[in-house]
Order: sequence, then C-alpha cells, then structure tokens
Amino acid sequence: MRALIFVLSLLVFALPAQAQQGMPSIPVIEPPPPPTSADFATPPKGGAWPPNAVAATDGPPPAKVTVAVMGDSLGDGMWGGLYRLMVRDKRYSFHRGAKNSVGFTGSDLTDMVDAALAAGPVDAVVMMIGANDRRSFFVGNQSKALFRSKAWQELYAGRVAAFMDKLQQHKLPTIWILLPVMRADDASADARLINDIVTNAARTRPYVKLVPTWQITADESGAYQAHFKDLKGVTRLMRANDGVHFTDPAYELIGDSVLKLLRENVPPFKILAAKG
Repeated sequence: MRALIFVLSLLVFALPAQAQQGMPSIPVIEPPPPPTSADFATPPKGGAWPPNAVAATDGPPPAKVTVAVMGDSLGDGMWGGLYRLMVRDKRYSFHRGAKNSVGFTGSDLTDMVDAALAAGPVDAVVMMIGANDRRSFFVGNQSKALFRSKAWQELYAGRVAAFMDKLQQHKLPTIWILLPVMRADDASADARLINDIVTNAARTRPYVKLVPTWQITADESGAYQAHFKDLKGVTRLMRANDGVHFTDPAYELIGDSVLKLLRENVPPFKILAAKG
C-alpha cells in the first residue's frame, strides 16, 4: 500500500503545470485573532449603572419585578436558567421574549422590546444573541453585505445600536451577555468580532451592562472547554453538543451572576432584596 501511494505521488508531481493548475487547491485557514478586552471584562464606564439608580432602599418593596429576556436560542436558554433559579419566588417574573433562529443580520429585532412592554411593566432586560449571525446581512429579503466584510460590520453595528437605543428610550436597565468561546476556532473568531461590535456600541449607552462569558468558558490556555464548575462548585458538562450553546447548569451559573447584578444595582431589585 505504501509503495502504491509513493508511485501516485510521483505521478502527481510529474504532471505538466497546466494539468496541475486544473487541480483543486487546498484552502488556507487563517488562525483566529487573539482575544480582546471584550472577551474578558466589562469595559469601564463612567457613572453608575443604571443611570437612574438611587442609593436609598427605603419604602415598601414592589409586589413583583419583571425581567424581559430577549435574543436568540442563547437568550431563550438564559430565560430557562433564570426561571429555574427563581421558580419558587413568585415575586420574580420572566418574560420569554427570545426566539430561535433570529439575529441582527435578519432584522433590528426592536419588535422584541415592543412585545415585552405590551405584555406589562418591565423592570430590566437580559439580552443574549449572536448564534445565528454568522451569515450575510439582509435588508428585507435581499443580501446587502457578506459576513465579516466592512459593510457587514457597519450594518451590524447599526442594528445593535438601534436596539440599545430602543431600550434606552424606555430607560430599561439592560444586562447584555457576551458570547462565549466556541468549540470551532472559526466560530470563536466570529464570536469575538460580534463581542467587539456590541462592546463598542455599549460604551456610549449607559443603560447597558455587559457580562462576559469568555473567561469561564475557556481553559487555562484560552481554548474551549466543555466541562467547568457549576453553582455548587462541581465540575460537569456545561456546554451543549453543538459547541455553541450551554447545558442547563451553565445557564443557571450565568443567571446567578445576572441576578446578583440586578439586586446590587437596579432599584426595584435592590429594595426587594433588602426587604427579604
């Protein structure tokens, strides 16, 4: 068998240049870019979050607080995690506004905000999105820009900004969960690109608080890891089989951090926590 392979390789190199030109070329895969600050920490922002926060926790606690959870399938996973964490506390309500198979490459998604507000008062928003945005940018039914092109990045940034502005118009404190490390290197590189766009948009929008997930989803070398510690400190499977989504314990782990941010910073949640 080895002799046959050797003979075939000699024949290939002996082909005329014209014949070799007709042979399919081997694609060159570019390595992903190095991590950025968006992958590891929330960029510093002047002033308190949210801007309308007050230090006092006096007065009666609200009967109920409502968190509107938006985004794509990752966002829907976050809804499930938050719901399971607080299912026994009827003072917390979680509006299920995320949808599978959506993204900013398809629309501006501001209808999610309208739907949440139409359902009732909203005290805070949790957003996670990006799983479906590794594709061309569409306006209507027409493709306007190829994925990762300069035009794509500008159009995508515009839709992220429009969504954040819609939330800010209603003075909604928003926790935006950034994308994690992905199992495939090219998917991780794309997640970093989306994280950078979201981070840049959030710098000038004080109602948006970023929550990174890169550090907890990477091992010591910065590579994808499927197993890490849950809320109880037990190392277990925390990523789904597709290498993109999370398992239920991981959504709960991130959800616990989200709830802590709300209780420490957003007035209705602060008062509710202070009054027990």
